[in-house]
Amino acid sequence: MAAMNPDCIKVARQARGLNQAQLADAAGVSQGLVSRLENGLFEPNEETLGKVAAALRFPVSFFRLPDRVLGLPVSMQYRKRASVGQRAIEQLEAEVNLRLMHLRRLLSAVDYQPELPFPRLEIDEFGGDPEAVAEMVRRVWQVPSGPIRDLVGVAERAGVIVFLCDFQVTGVDGLTLQPPGLPICIFLNAAMPGDRQRFTLAHELGHAVMHPVPSSDMESQADRFAAALLMPARDVAPQLSGGITLPRLAALKPVWRVSMAALLMRAKTLGVLSESQSSYLWRQFSRFGYRTAEPQDVAVAAESPHVVADVLNVHLTELGYSLSELAASLHVYEPDLLLMHHLRSPSARPALRVVR
Repeated sequence: MAAMNPDCIKVARQARGLNQAQLADAAGVSQGLVSRLENGLFEPNEETLGKVAAALRFPVSFFRLPDRVLGLPVSMQYRKRASVGQRAIEQLEAEVNLRLMHLRRLLSAVDYQPELPFPRLEIDEFGGDPEAVAEMVRRVWQVPSGPIRDLVGVAERAGVIVFLCDFQVTGVDGLTLQPPGLPICIFLNAAMPGDRQRFTLAHELGHAVMHPVPSSDMESQADRFAAALLMPARDVAPQLSGGITLPRLAALKPVWRVSMAALLMRAKTLGVLSESQSSYLWRQFSRFGYRTAEPQDVAVAAESPHVVADVLNVHLTELGYSLSELAASLHVYEPDLLLMHHLRSPSARPALRVVR
């Protein structure tokens, strides 16, 4: 029988939002024992491990998995709200790791072949210009001129795994991890409106493309990349010139599928607005409450990832798994499987083939 993995104890505890004392109380053991378990200083017998597993509502098998647990990226320090507590960040980290554990096992049974290459373009090779990098990415992905209608779909065709997660409590919009042996994984806050989701995804793609190592200005570079990827200068500038008003921004929002605020900032960046015009329009935003919520009649629908849902459905259809068997293969209980993954009918993409 495999030895207990101390990291799995910690991940399960954090996923349930418990501290060590609360877990000890729920399991009927001492806090010192929980601490020793998490630090790999004590190998429990089956009875003790069973108590801890029952308190955490995970199968005992989960705590014997060999998976290496990953920490959150450095960029997280720039994204979370200052008021967010450590426990919320730990819960986020636990959810990310649980999803990666599932992904490793799900992909082992299918042959997932991206249709498009994923470019690695260090920004220094482009003179530090994120817009030039974004233009090259559009070319590599053969994106036609104008708006990108389905950014999630383009990212998935390039081999990126996109997850929608409950990050609302942390104030985090998204994060990117590139785990060893797995595709690039981008985690997005499911509570975001569609326009913000798309800009966040483009921002995270910028990190994956341009930033093999962190840098002090990586966040601003990723924002500039996202703006250029979603609103190329040669296509959007003619539509923004000649006098910008709030009704015009509202009319352009469903076309470009970005926020009115993003269009306004893009106009300023491209030099089609003066400083005074920009200041006036921002005051109008405040007056009508658009800084908090833009008009609902031009809201952009959120996009849906497909890859993980399709892989799950391959297991349930072609491979003949029952829900309980699928849960057991992922070392979770069925309610957690249903809560974490929204199962639906398989889509026509991407191309998935069962590994024989």
